[in-house]
Order: sequence, then C-alpha cells, then structure tokens
Amino acid sequence: MHDPSAAAAPVRRRRPRRGGPRHAAPEPGSGRHPGRWLAAGAAVLAVAVAVVLVVGPGREDDGGPTSPAPAASSAARLAPDALVDWVRTQLPAGGTVTAEPELRTALTEAGVDPAVLPESGADGDAGAPALVLTGAPPGTGRVLARFDRPGEAGPLLLVDPAPVEPTDEERERREALAAAVLANPTTAVEGDSRAVLESADVDARLLSLVAALTAREGVGLWSFPLLPGEEPGAAPARRVVVDSLGGRPIPADGATTQRLVAWLDAQLAPFAPDVVEVTGEGVLVAFAYLPGPDAVVGEVSP
Repeated sequence: MHDPSAAAAPVRRRRPRRGGPRHAAPEPGSGRHPGRWLAAGAAVLAVAVAVVLVVGPGREDDGGPTSPAPAASSAARLAPDALVDWVRTQLPAGGTVTAEPELRTALTEAGVDPAVLPESGADGDAGAPALVLTGAPPGTGRVLARFDRPGEAGPLLLVDPAPVEPTDEERERREALAAAVLANPTTAVEGDSRAVLESADVDARLLSLVAALTAREGVGLWSFPLLPGEEPGAAPARRVVVDSLGGRPIPADGATTQRLVAWLDAQLAPFAPDVVEVTGEGVLVAFAYLPGPDAVVGEVSP
C-alpha cells in the first residue's frame, strides 16, 4: 500500500476489465484474505454495535435567414449517450448485451466494444451478466434502466432476463450488516442514504466495504447515486459517495481522503471497486453490475 501522505491528489481511477476470474486469491506470502478480513470486520461491527446536433463550421452571420440545425443522426437517435455510457462502463469482464442489428451497429459506431454485443443471445451467471435491449416490457426479468429516444414511440429498456436473487441466508446477512452500520454511533448518513440502508438493498460487495470501514473508524455516507436512466430499486445499490471517515470530512481533509483511496485500492476481488473517484461531495465508490453479487461474495466469505 502506498504512503497516503506522499500520494498526489487522487484522480478518477477505473480498474481495467480482467479476462480471468474476478475472485482473485491473495498473493503468496501476503497473509491477506479479503473475505475473512471483511467478515471479521463485519463481526466486530455487529458485536460493537445527449443527442449531439451537428452544425457546420463557424460561419459569419450574413444577416440572412438562419438554417435549421440538421436532425440527429440515426446512430444518436437509436443509441442515446446515457445508454452508450452505461454499456461501455457498467459491465464486468464477460458481460454482454444483446440488441437488434440496427441498434447493435449504432452502439458499435458510438464506441462500444463489438465483443460486448453478440449477434445472438448469450448465457450469463452470477458474475457475468447477459443483458438484453428491448423496446417492449419483458414478462420476466429485471428492468435495469430506461433510455428515451428522440422520435421513437417508447423508451429502450435494458433488461437482465436472469437476475440471481439472494437466498434467505444471504438476505439476512445483508440485513444484519446494514442494521449494524446504522446502529453504530459513528455512522453519519445524509438524505436518502438511511432509507437505502434500512431496506438493505445494497450490493453485497459495497455493503461489505461500508461495514468494514464502519468497524474500523466510522463512516459518513452522502448518497447512493444512480446513473442516468437507471430504475430506482431495480437492483441493489452498487454506488456510494463517502463524505467522511473517522469523523474527518472528505474531500476537505486531504490526508484522510488519500488514506481512504489507498485502502480502497488495496482491496482484492470481489471487494475491489471498479471506480474510485474523488468528487466535490466525497469519494465515489462504484462496482460494475452483477446479476448475483450476494452469490459472488459468498464464494469467498467463510
């Protein structure tokens, strides 16, 4: 782990997608086991308590009538920016999205990796989503996000047709961790963060990190933000903004901010966040979407 006092100001960091399993074992001789460490921390806690309009290059105003801006391109109309950003940034290694040919082409032209867009349906599992883009509400599955398309009759839906629901035991573990976080007198929550924790509707990977931080020194949570288009409550919250640690404000306290970033960087899969970003409100900690995060965490927890 690097020396926080010597680190430069943190910048947005996104972990590269890995082709291998996300459940990496600790390095030989390191003596670190993320599952046992986080579980121990949790035990201590429980006990202790845009569409782009293309215009021509700059032209002098000749006083004549102004020509209307051209209509949005077909690609921009079919694949709005929010959808492109989601598909490019929210899938783990092995994740896919199936779409009709015209939409697949539009996404590819917008910069989405073609490997993420199979021509036919793919099989997913708890750690590798196989999502579907459709204009019709699905009979089953989980609608993750809705994206409006200019000129189209209805929104485009991003659907997980086979989400992996937590078992009763996994759900109870989440509820116990969330309740312990809220019960700790060092926990500070803002706005809707309390309601999210009370529902225990938090990704098991993220909740494990929050519980461990609470057990170590106390944590403040600013919000559990959604991405543009995402459906509230459709899936467990997998993004949080931490605005204090041990009673010290983030990002105002630079040393504390650096220490938190260093700790997050030291985590191993599946607890290693995909994004750690210092913002004006705090440190954003975010994970890519998984169909069954509880099952993934259960694979490494004792």
